[in-house]
Amino acid sequence: MIDVGKLAAVLGSGVCSALPGLHAWSGCDTVSALASQGKIKALKLVQANDLYLQAFTDLGSSWNVPTDVFNSIQASTCQLYARNTKIVGANSLRYHMFCAKKGQIESGQLPPCEDSLMQHTLRANYQAAIWRRSLENLPDVPAPSAGHGWALDDGGSLKIRWMAGLPAPDVVLNLISCTCRRTCRPSDCSCILNGLKCTVVCKLQGCSNMVQDDAIVAQDANDSDGDSDD
Repeated sequence: MIDVGKLAAVLGSGVCSALPGLHAWSGCDTVSALASQGKIKALKLVQANDLYLQAFTDLGSSWNVPTDVFNSIQASTCQLYARNTKIVGANSLRYHMFCAKKGQIESGQLPPCEDSLMQHTLRANYQAAIWRRSLENLPDVPAPSAGHGWALDDGGSLKIRWMAGLPAPDVVLNLISCTCRRTCRPSDCSCILNGLKCTVVCKLQGCSNMVQDDAIVAQDANDSDGDSDD
């Protein structure tokens, strides 16, 4: 049996106050975790930096995420992925890590982009805010889809809002391709993972994720008719 009182005394009141926000942000039942980044690593980082400690203490204190809180959390995210980095912006760190590896790096090894990180932090803030109000009688809880990192699909069901904008400009999205050999699966197809359809530049042609251009289909059909006449 764990002596919670003794554990709290060892951690200190400051860390204990930050735990609801840190637990939600580093992954819980309602908020996803960052790829390859565990809770112990995040906890040690917070314990060593008062700025990060204060940010996670503030997370969930209100239903909104203040700019200064997000900036501190973004800086801590950069140090999760690159311990000694001086970079405090997720987008900049993604670029530097990608260049350092000359593009030979999986997307899960990079920190989330700033847009995606903000949506993740909004979800963690929402969950932490509910926990921090657990002793209130009938707390006034806003809808999770009201700007808190979730959205409603066409059927009215709740879904995660991974990003507020596009993952990349259209000209870049058109260049993305996968190297799947036998089938394109949601677990490892780079096109599906980025919410894109496979194209003619992908290694595997004719997969279930590929959208055929109507003009090409029509041309193929006409060519087939012409061959039949011969």
